[in-house]
Amino acid sequence: MRAKSILKYGALWGAFEITLGFLLHLLNSSLASAILIPIGVLFMWAAYKSTNKWWSIPLVSVIAAVSRIVIYTVVNGFTCCSEGIFPTLAIVMEGLAFIYPIIFLEKEKKKGSFLFVFRPILLFYVAILLYMIVFKSFAAVVKWGDINTLLSEYDIKKELIALFLDTLISSALIGIAIVLQEIFLLIMYHKSD
Repeated sequence: MRAKSILKYGALWGAFEITLGFLLHLLNSSLASAILIPIGVLFMWAAYKSTNKWWSIPLVSVIAAVSRIVIYTVVNGFTCCSEGIFPTLAIVMEGLAFIYPIIFLEKEKKKGSFLFVFRPILLFYVAILLYMIVFKSFAAVVKWGDINTLLSEYDIKKELIALFLDTLISSALIGIAIVLQEIFLLIMYHKSD
């Protein structure tokens, strides 16, 4: 059951990333990562809840990354480039960055308070911020080749503003998704009574 859950959530996440990610980038949306990160968190959280094992979080991200890169490569005539590799790497990094926030979220949820969502959301904000800084720095250095070119050609102020806004939006969407899921579960629980 564990393996099937991880495969299912990983494949679904990879499919969401390639389709929704493509559409968001096609629209030239600067908010693509702000929307895609919460979707990934929901798939990682679902995998963790179905297995109750911490390693399911990075494993589901690896499966999502593999399915995303396979779909990307097939669609693009078995060729790959940075447009295929960077998002795939981002998925794996998300799986590593969100291990603790997802586990913490489940622990807070089990305490039974309706306000359980606020501390995990703050933790998600910090985790997303650190993840985005590391990933965007890596991508920028790869793109420009060296740190001096990066610093001279990169609009750091604009990128920092976008980084904080993306992180804030992602955290808010995660919080909204968690609360909506809890409301849905409460409604379903009361219907079964």
